[in-house]
Amino acid sequence: MKRLRAGIQIIIKVTITLASGKKQVISITVQKTTVRTIKITGLKSSVTVARNKKLTLKPVISPITSQEKVTYSSSNKKSVTLNSKGVITGKKKGTAYITVKSGKIRKKVKVVVK
Repeated sequence: MKRLRAGIQIIIKVTITLASGKKQVISITVQKTTVRTIKITGLKSSVTVARNKKLTLKPVISPITSQEKVTYSSSNKKSVTLNSKGVITGKKKGTAYITVKSGKIRKKVKVVVK
């Protein structure tokens, strides 16, 4: 069996056999390099939130195996606060732009607080 080490791609095949005799082979590929984000979807271009109410952004990162973490930032921290999990809280009437970032890919969401 090959040893896992940086810089090489390895394909591992696992065979699962049930008590009934049914078999299934699963292939697992260990990537040669870091898997980078190529796009962010699943976000509306604009959302509205009431004061003192919460809304959670749920970005979908592609490929799903991306190893780059998702970060969030706000253009107006007086109107909107947010945490590292994408939960937005409306604080004061106004508009803010939330930037969702994974690797070099960015997506902006306009947030209006009423």
